[in-house]
Amino acid sequence: MKRLALVALALILAMVAAIYFMRDPGTADIALLGWHLQTTALGLLALLLVSFIGLSLVWRLFAALLNIPKFWRQRTARQKRAAADEQLLQAWAELVRGRFDIAGKLALSQHKQASIAPMHYVVATEALLAQGQTPAALNLLDEVRTNFPRFADYLALHCANRLHAQHNLAPAIELLQALHLRHPKDEAITFALAQALYSAEDWEKLATLLPVLRRLHWPALTEQHLQRLSLGVYRGLIDQLARQHKPEPLAALWADVPKDLRGNTTLLISLAQAWLALKQPAKAELVLEKALAQHATNETLRAWLAIPPANPAQALGHLDGWMNQSRGSVDEATRAYATAYLAFLSGDDERAQHLLAPSLEHQPDVPSLKLAADIAQHQRDSVRALALLTQAYHRLTLTEPPAPPAER
Repeated sequence: MKRLALVALALILAMVAAIYFMRDPGTADIALLGWHLQTTALGLLALLLVSFIGLSLVWRLFAALLNIPKFWRQRTARQKRAAADEQLLQAWAELVRGRFDIAGKLALSQHKQASIAPMHYVVATEALLAQGQTPAALNLLDEVRTNFPRFADYLALHCANRLHAQHNLAPAIELLQALHLRHPKDEAITFALAQALYSAEDWEKLATLLPVLRRLHWPALTEQHLQRLSLGVYRGLIDQLARQHKPEPLAALWADVPKDLRGNTTLLISLAQAWLALKQPAKAELVLEKALAQHATNETLRAWLAIPPANPAQALGHLDGWMNQSRGSVDEATRAYATAYLAFLSGDDERAQHLLAPSLEHQPDVPSLKLAADIAQHQRDSVRALALLTQAYHRLTLTEPPAPPAER
């Protein structure tokens, strides 16, 4: 566009000069090296224009002759790039076919001449990870950091996700932690690190990420996903403190649990089991009683009965109140089992047997059969107790997953 504008400007100036000098051409005498030339001013302008065009053509021809080596170098480079790009496609095809060794060799054989050299490293890394050669893949990543530092972090995130998918969590977490230190606000890295820590059950490190995750706007991190991560953290920390016999940190941890998780049945049962492991059944009973008063469920009720309650008679009164609330979701079988169990603990065998009888007639579960056996044993009916325990054993074996077939 600029050249066209300059040519147009030159033509306009030439036309203006021609019109001007046609009325008064004037004369021009040129003497150079014994040569003498006499012409008009218009002729001089035409001579200058022809000389300029001739010199331009000579210069372009001379430049073209001098540019021949560069032209051949560029042509050779284009041919090498085309060959390298074609080899990348072949490497990808071999990777898809599962011939990982060949794919890795093809990807790195001409990668220095490729138009997009980092993509060759992606295919080569995929091939190495598919073969389980994690150290070689990490060494290749170090090479990328040296040659293509701007691309290295993206490849590191890709490697970490692939290692996580292969359940090779230690190197994946190491890569993601290093990336998180360099890019603490990167949502993809933060989410990938949280996923890896959850899979590795590293609850303490994952707990430090929870505040960041709650502020994260990442499409894959839904409310349900965030709740699953939070539940995993608090359940894991509760179990960890119970194993370490630390009651005070356990109480402090529960005080920090968000309000929307305090009513979760699974988390409440984990807390109660932790207090039981710490030899504090009263606290476990209190936790489950508060949960049952808010929302009675089958799981919470059976966990409360497994403690068992310290005062069965008082517990029967609580049970009646929980069962009459509209927020409860306890089925009839569990309600009958709970009432019969508390009656048995209170010493009322006949009432317990009467309450449990309907449940024993239609495919009874294992706890009901065991309770019926305990009642029969307490009534000195060993034959019936043995028959009920045998039935419970058969029922238990039916609920277990079948054993895998033996290899022939």
